[in-house]
Amino acid sequence: MLFPLLALIIIYLISSPDVSFSEFVEFIVSRKKLSSLISLSVVPDLLVFFIFIRLNYLYSARGVLAAVFLFALIVVLTKFLI
Repeated sequence: MLFPLLALIIIYLISSPDVSFSEFVEFIVSRKKLSSLISLSVVPDLLVFFIFIRLNYLYSARGVLAAVFLFALIVVLTKFLI
């Protein structure tokens, strides 16, 4: 659950460092791109998932997969509700 938040902050810092974070979120919501941004911020979880699989940390990989499913649910809800 930490990596998507970190990815979101990195996306913010790269794309528009001259505006505040709240203005950035307002802009994303006004353009109806919140679900796309959340989807993009979940991509680093794939790296963590495959590292855990490679190291045979199967319970940790299961936790990462559960977090990805939770984010997928959030993406679906924001896509249709916002």
